[in-house]
Amino acid sequence: MNPRVGVGFRQIEDSFAAGQEAARAAMEQGRLSRCDLVLLFSTCQHQPQALVDGVRSVVGPQARLIGGGAVGAFTNDEMGYGGFEVAVACLSISADQFNLFRADGLADHEFEVGETLGAMLAAAGADAAELPKVLFYDSINRLSGRTRLNMAMPLLAGMRKSIPHLQNLIGAGLVGDMAGDPTFQWFDSDVCRQSALALTFSPRMGAHTVILRGASPVGGYHVVTRAKGAVVQEIDGRPAVEVISELLGGAKDPSEFAFYVMLGVNEGDPWAPYREDHYSNYLCLRADVKRGHLVMFEPGMVTGTRFQLMSRSHDFAYIGRKVEELFDRFGDERPFFALYLNCAGRAGAYAGIEDEDVRFVQRAINDRAPLLGLYSGVEIGPVRGEVRAMDWTGVLCLFTLRDV
Repeated sequence: MNPRVGVGFRQIEDSFAAGQEAARAAMEQGRLSRCDLVLLFSTCQHQPQALVDGVRSVVGPQARLIGGGAVGAFTNDEMGYGGFEVAVACLSISADQFNLFRADGLADHEFEVGETLGAMLAAAGADAAELPKVLFYDSINRLSGRTRLNMAMPLLAGMRKSIPHLQNLIGAGLVGDMAGDPTFQWFDSDVCRQSALALTFSPRMGAHTVILRGASPVGGYHVVTRAKGAVVQEIDGRPAVEVISELLGGAKDPSEFAFYVMLGVNEGDPWAPYREDHYSNYLCLRADVKRGHLVMFEPGMVTGTRFQLMSRSHDFAYIGRKVEELFDRFGDERPFFALYLNCAGRAGAYAGIEDEDVRFVQRAINDRAPLLGLYSGVEIGPVRGEVRAMDWTGVLCLFTLRDV
């Protein structure tokens, strides 16, 4: 049985109706008579149980289901964020062509949960390098009453304990709004929190990924000379905030560094011409002005890391070319589904620009494959063959069917 996919999108306040109508639209768009797997994403404005009940009223009780909170969502021709957005992908696919996995207790235990999830994949034979893998995890930890972030890097490190050759994996940190309110995940019939979820496909499926960053380095290299966890304390032997302020020429007050300052790590030849696909970008969560520290979203800027300050580009013309290169890559394999995981900070209203990179992705894909996308907190994808957690990044993956 070859997989078939339909996608649906709704922006209405009634949660049951939103789920029901989005699922119905997906079934109609894909001309599906049955649904075996559902991917579901919505903002945290919705009641999660009512929303999934609405979806179930269309797809039935037997369909497997995976998904969770998102700042916004989109399909081939619709998009939105910050409101009551719901997006659904319904797949008609045989049970032997995919598998779902879940590990709980993520808050303050990212490595251990990653280790558990990786062991689950390995035990099921879903750890092979050629198998496409998708990871979704709860980004928000509010268990102490304060907002903290669950980190992707230790989660991936834990998975590598059981899967040292971790490859062919994309993923996203799920967050339901820009305020960091508690989010949720769906796994089959359960509404859960603090979970890491994985979807894997069979060897009949291929996954081809392109990274869309929209940023380029400014100036030369600098070195993190002291760091602890996600906190960059010193750069070039001086307080980190002081150095970044100088690099910005005083254009920004440190109180404005949050979601603005971005540091790029070149994973390739540091002296070769700039290649976007060789960079991992890390975004500043806030500046600790009193201590002179930068608090980052992820603990990627360890002591000794060489980096460059990154400048954002709002020229999205490159996206069409990158998407065409992606479609040219898979040869005779047939595309059946596109998934785009996009940093919420890149949305126009949050980035302070009028255009949307999602619109350019939609135009480039057009009707060549059903597209489902979400605005996320952290994006996971390959950089020079290594699975990495990144910020201010779009990860576009095209799933294909192989003739095997």
